[in-house]
Amino acid sequence: MSFQLGDCTLLERLNEKGWTQAEFAKRMGVSRQYVSKLINGERKMSLEFAFNAAHILGCRITDLYILKVVRRS
Repeated sequence: MSFQLGDCTLLERLNEKGWTQAEFAKRMGVSRQYVSKLINGERKMSLEFAFNAAHILGCRITDLYILKVVRRS
């Protein structure tokens, strides 16, 4: 069994904090467009970005994506 990244839940984390994409982008030192691409599934977070985002958001890295279980036979 292994895991794959499913949908990004960054927008839900931002909504919980009451932050806009622009506010989060500024805190992370990236563009709002990049954050939008993460949220829309056009890009995946690097591990470094995910660590920093989780720290800033006060959540776990695993809270940033829905994880899909992949069963191997």
